[in-house]
Amino acid sequence: MKKAFRYFLISILSIVFTLIVVGIIYIVADTHSRIKIQDKETYSTEEVEALMDEAKAQGRNSVLSTIKESLENGNTVISVLKSLYPEYIVVAANSKYNFVAINNDLTKNKFDINNLSEDDNGRYVYSDDGQTTSRFGIDVSSHQGDIDWNAVKAEGVEFAFIRAVYRGYGTGKLVIDEKCIQNIEGAQAAGIDVGVYVFSQAINQDEVLEEASTVIGLLDGYTLQLPIVFDVEKVADSSARTNGLTVQDRTDLTKTFLETVKNAGYQPMFYHNTEMGAMLLDLTQLTEYPKWFAGYNKEFYWPYEYEIWQYSETGRVEGINGDVDLDIWLQ
Repeated sequence: MKKAFRYFLISILSIVFTLIVVGIIYIVADTHSRIKIQDKETYSTEEVEALMDEAKAQGRNSVLSTIKESLENGNTVISVLKSLYPEYIVVAANSKYNFVAINNDLTKNKFDINNLSEDDNGRYVYSDDGQTTSRFGIDVSSHQGDIDWNAVKAEGVEFAFIRAVYRGYGTGKLVIDEKCIQNIEGAQAAGIDVGVYVFSQAINQDEVLEEASTVIGLLDGYTLQLPIVFDVEKVADSSARTNGLTVQDRTDLTKTFLETVKNAGYQPMFYHNTEMGAMLLDLTQLTEYPKWFAGYNKEFYWPYEYEIWQYSETGRVEGINGDVDLDIWLQ
């Protein structure tokens, strides 16, 4: 009988140690020197320690086997790490993996991966109780060249964000996108809702106010259906002028832009990816603003609330030559 309980105990401890490694339960330790399995069976401290060592080995082997199988199935290292550390946001940045604890003070999104599907063209659709609740959109710039917006509309595109202004990450020069007005007029004429975005590389308050005033002036005489978006990105270049900004610097610049366009009568929104949201902005200071998140895996990994998800940078849409960013507005 004791032998059977021994195997039972090893199995339980193995599972416990496996769960400890993957970080999905908390363990409350018993301070007693003996473990009582049933009224008739007890183990000494030495026996318990031996069983725990054996269970640790089995738990370790179980975890390693799971990791090996996942990698062999084509999953990336970071996707495996994400599954093993659900209490963290895992970010591949600065030549290492960063583990950022999820902030439980921030509102979480309520998206259910089971409600996400792909249509016949491989585009994401979100449904609730069998009814589609999402909208399909794109974001474009002069990189897409001349766009046939009627063909884009016929492809089912319901909204578009158009680059209005961008600043050079090296020179700091502020430039109006040469296709901005053409794209606004073409998209709206085709019956597509339009918003615009500003690719910012501002490093001080004067520059971010310049970006805001430039886009406001550019839009004089035009009506937008959607927000003006502050696109705050880290450029992967060691010489990028924004590399010296602190988290508070970036947060302050973001707030200044959003408040400026809001005060001018426009809807504000900001765009960020995983690294920017987890490590380079203080989201606790930006809770009142709508958010547009960029992440290119088919999962709702980003835990906090957002309205728009840019889920691909290599999409294809009739009427546009080459790749285009694909977006889903989650409602």
